[in-house]
Amino acid sequence: MILEGIAFSGIAIALMCIALLLSKKKKVSSDHYLIVWLLIGIANLTYYLFPSLFPEILQPFGFALPVLSMGMLYLYVISITFNIQSRLSSLIRHSLFFIIYSLIFIVISTFYSRIEFKNSIPFFIEEHQNRMLNLLTFPMAAVPVIYIILCFLALRKYQNILPEYYSALEKVNLNWLKYIIVSLIILFIGVFCMISLGTHTDVIPFDKIFQMVAVVQSGYLFCIVFFSLRQSIVFNQQGTLDAAMVVKQQSKTNVQNRNSSDAISQKLLEFMKTDQPYLDEELSLQKLSLLMNISTHQLSQVINQELNTNFYKFVNAYRVEEVKRKLKDSEFEKYSILGIAFESGFNSKSTFNKIFKEETGITPSEFKKSGSVGKES
Repeated sequence: MILEGIAFSGIAIALMCIALLLSKKKKVSSDHYLIVWLLIGIANLTYYLFPSLFPEILQPFGFALPVLSMGMLYLYVISITFNIQSRLSSLIRHSLFFIIYSLIFIVISTFYSRIEFKNSIPFFIEEHQNRMLNLLTFPMAAVPVIYIILCFLALRKYQNILPEYYSALEKVNLNWLKYIIVSLIILFIGVFCMISLGTHTDVIPFDKIFQMVAVVQSGYLFCIVFFSLRQSIVFNQQGTLDAAMVVKQQSKTNVQNRNSSDAISQKLLEFMKTDQPYLDEELSLQKLSLLMNISTHQLSQVINQELNTNFYKFVNAYRVEEVKRKLKDSEFEKYSILGIAFESGFNSKSTFNKIFKEETGITPSEFKKSGSVGKES
């Protein structure tokens, strides 16, 4: 009963999250994909808890739900990273393998040798055909791994371009999603080990295998629900990366003339000096472009090509200078170093210490003790 209770809590959490997402007035594409993924997760948990609820002809579809789940998780990843718009064609395309794979089970069971599902595990009931069964179940291990690799590639591409758009990366780096995807590999290995132990030994009760899998999956549901809802709030505040803008940024050519670039560069440097937008800890390229009434494309081009840096380094260099100024100012004598850092636009102690050391060659405390630029490079 304990295993069933935990699995039921996963279904309840998923339903609650779906209700919250549906109640949002302004939904983004990642919300739609997350809803679909949660619905599949609910169906998967239901199948593991009550496989008999699925008619015999639908058993292969229940068995293949993890493959469909990984496809939807991939769509969620690319939508939350690059704001890929939700499209029915994408859902259909990433559901095709699930449909075809399930139909293959039905065709083989009908015309070759009947397949029966015992506690959600397929068996040939007429004779032992381990080679054929292994061939049939191999995609259940291979396809999720392919999707995991695709998720990693999307996350790596996203993290590589973050410094071009954000001045603080802690809230938008999606490390939580990377950790979940890494642990999915461990989950799939664990599932196959449990199936092997349950079918060939008495270490794990045969009828409890997928109930234990359901418990683990409930944990994943809880983690993704918690972090995705929190991330949605962050992205609503700061704005997500637009895929079209990223492609444009990566493939752009120098179409502006030199005089125009110089004018924007001077305007930017003057604006940073007079208005001090870097004091905003959530300053982004999009926000700065709106403040200056310049397109993000022009602003990014000037920072990259004219100033030979990226947005992240450009803004944080100003924050370091602000910290240095305040550390030498008697007016801020009673402030702690971290307090001054936060007053200067930083929002993380570790990030502040790292960037300060990179910019000056010494730590903030060493700089404060020296009372001057000291070893500053």
